[in-house]
Amino acid sequence: MPAIQIDPYETTDGLFECVDCGHRETAATHPGACPECDGEVRNIAISRE
Repeated sequence: MPAIQIDPYETTDGLFECVDCGHRETAATHPGACPECDGEVRNIAISRE
């Protein structure tokens, strides 16, 4: 059985996108809410499969 490889990729800054309006911004920490519409933001810097 082959060994499982884990991707060592880590970001220094996150790329956050608003779920509601699509606004994007780069930040070192989670901004909490979208500055444009106060909607929920998600870190999209690392893909989720």
